[in-house]
Amino acid sequence: MADLEFPIERYAALPDLSGLAARDVRTVFPESALIALEGRQKQPLFVSALIHGNETVGWEALKRLQAWMADHPLPRSLLIFIGNVRAAERQLRMVPGRPDYNRIWRAGETPEHELAARVTEIVRAAQPFAAIDLHNNTGANPHYALVHHERPEDLQLTSLFSPNAMMTHNPPGTCSEAMSAFCPAITAECGHSGVAANEDAAFNLVRDVLHLDHWRGAPDLPLDLYTVTGRILIDPDARMVFEHGAEGDVEFPASLEKWNFFDRPAGSTFARILNCGNPVRVTTETGEDVTDLCFVREGDRLILKRDFTPAMLTTNEAAIRDDCLGYLMEKAG
Repeated sequence: MADLEFPIERYAALPDLSGLAARDVRTVFPESALIALEGRQKQPLFVSALIHGNETVGWEALKRLQAWMADHPLPRSLLIFIGNVRAAERQLRMVPGRPDYNRIWRAGETPEHELAARVTEIVRAAQPFAAIDLHNNTGANPHYALVHHERPEDLQLTSLFSPNAMMTHNPPGTCSEAMSAFCPAITAECGHSGVAANEDAAFNLVRDVLHLDHWRGAPDLPLDLYTVTGRILIDPDARMVFEHGAEGDVEFPASLEKWNFFDRPAGSTFARILNCGNPVRVTTETGEDVTDLCFVREGDRLILKRDFTPAMLTTNEAAIRDDCLGYLMEKAG
């Protein structure tokens, strides 16, 4: 990976993406790339894709955008970042043994952190109109946005994508959080990879923002805005099961993902602890352990102490091991 220390590749046009899957990205972008496209309004929209290599919605949205641009002049300039091409080639979230590309946007010592710092510097100098980081997720979630400020323009940007929004700085070092320091910015979480409706939603968001002349100063639609109480982590040595009666250390219901963005009242059971120990914990964005504020043990049951709305819950064990089980949220304000 030492070659990541070389300057990021820059392009003034999109190569032909038609017929190329995300796993083919290195046939046109051998390394991470920035593509600058000139539009009628010069202040660019920044869009990032393939920050996680197995989340293909951004790539597919760019293919739709390229097809659309064949018949439509670009209303606003675009600055596009193609992220973890090596992971995308292998259809992985990230390259094993290397940092997650959505955790490198704060100071760090790796070549990947240097890459993110260079991209941030270039984007900041371009004075972008807005920034959109396009992602998929593994759990059954509605479309939702991660937003980092309650500025009116950020909330308007959010409302162009979904009425569901998480106000968060967690986890630290994400691409959209870095961009939010100097422009309205969101992460658009577009559901599962490979679903045409999700790819259409990502393309429609980018196209809609390209057509904006200015920020109106208020959301276009009412928002359900949540704050993140904590991130749910599972002990790496704990055996997880999602089927009643299966042998393991902690049992979650098979329907766990159906809880996403639905209120769960205080006193409801979240999991069963089948062996001794404390395999489930909740941490804030700064790493503070807040498990005791969220859960209480009653026998083998792990029970919610307060009303929460879960998000990003997944039964995908690889995703849980790589990242987390999900998040606990509360209504903002």
